[in-house]
Amino acid sequence: MKLIRILLLGIVILPNQIVWTQEDEIHHNLESDSSDYTSNIREIFLKGHTEGHIRSYFMTTINHRQLYDYWANAIGGSLGYHTAIWRGFQIGVKGIFTYNLASSDLNQVDPVSGKSAKWEKELFDITRPEERKDLDRLEELYIKYHYKNSLATFGKIDINEGPLLLKRDGRMKPFAYKGGWFEFNEIKNQSIKGGFIYAVSPRGMTEWYELNEAIGILNNGAHQNYETLYYHEHAQTEGLSALGFENKSIKNLNLTMWHYYLHQVYHTIWSQADYENDRFFTGFQYVHQFADTYQSTLAIENRYFQPDEKSHTISTQIGFKSKENKNRFSAAYLHGFNSGKFLFPRELSRENFYVSQPRSWVDGLGGVDIYMLRAQIKPTKQKFEGLSTDFRIERVQVSKSPKLNKYQIPSYFQSTLIAKYNFQDQLSGLYLSFLYAYRFTEHATKTNLTNEFYKTNFHHINLILNIIF
Repeated sequence: MKLIRILLLGIVILPNQIVWTQEDEIHHNLESDSSDYTSNIREIFLKGHTEGHIRSYFMTTINHRQLYDYWANAIGGSLGYHTAIWRGFQIGVKGIFTYNLASSDLNQVDPVSGKSAKWEKELFDITRPEERKDLDRLEELYIKYHYKNSLATFGKIDINEGPLLLKRDGRMKPFAYKGGWFEFNEIKNQSIKGGFIYAVSPRGMTEWYELNEAIGILNNGAHQNYETLYYHEHAQTEGLSALGFENKSIKNLNLTMWHYYLHQVYHTIWSQADYENDRFFTGFQYVHQFADTYQSTLAIENRYFQPDEKSHTISTQIGFKSKENKNRFSAAYLHGFNSGKFLFPRELSRENFYVSQPRSWVDGLGGVDIYMLRAQIKPTKQKFEGLSTDFRIERVQVSKSPKLNKYQIPSYFQSTLIAKYNFQDQLSGLYLSFLYAYRFTEHATKTNLTNEFYKTNFHHINLILNIIF
């Protein structure tokens, strides 16, 4: 009954607003074409493009038994503009804002766990939990240079590239970055991408932070012997460099490799191969991580990546699809070896393994096995045009050792349903999304609820309606 009451509350609130997307993300795609190029300075601004969205987002989490439940409804939007291209150069700017339209008391501390709301706070600003209105930020301000099929960008930018630097806009504000980025696409069927990031505005926050200041703002987790970590501002890192290579020269096969170096912290090497034809697809991912030598000079509790750990993670998927690519069915598996944990700062983004999904990520886990079944279905009947569903069932088996389980989550099952409807004709540009996640742990203790709060045994609901222009 508790679940039904809160769901009805969301249905009552939502129709009174205009709204936007969830974890699978709808991205603005203003690719430059011949009409973007100008012959004089005046036309740079006259032929520019405007983009934006208006979003309202209802989210609620129903926790187990007497643990507190929380809900929130945020409303906001963004407005961006980029100039036309003049002699290869282009300028862009974008602002974004959010308001807390209505919510439960997100700062109310649950007396059992000693914690307050988690995901609902991320709709606003987790660093200023009392603030309800002043939640805006300058999200993009950049200069871009185009050369044939290649480009280079510098400033506050939306990257959304590779397996790690992804905007992940399943809240009111996505991850945004400050630095430089390039794409070299002059060789047929091959692409080189990369750049250097020295600041970030994390999802669920409004301020911009230098990377050394950003990493560790969120939960620092624990290490072996349940020793609490505190690595915030200890690495003295100058930034994150990334370099990726993509090769599509073999028919139906896409090969990618990325190297990420977080200065004075650690290296990540991500290799991936994906094969897909008209009816079949498969893929393989291998990720290796190892510490920078600077980490060994720090105290154990101040290290982000332990020097004695060498993280190895593999993931694979296999599936088939219908001829029209309307329906896709797949199975995926991930194994993290006992030699170390897969780590990527939660202040920078979320990883993109085959088993990664909303509210369930691999970050902080080693000695782990994850199994996933997935069905993506788009009805073929005309009256259901615009409707798509994505259903996933996942089993996560984790190690109990804090050396391999940074955030001390229990093993769990999670089922996730994502349904989207893209309105047609006169309502084109309006998008409706629904996400429901149910997570449970078998044989859960009836007395120790502290370790369940936002970790397992919960229902999680998102209702989002979007206007994009």
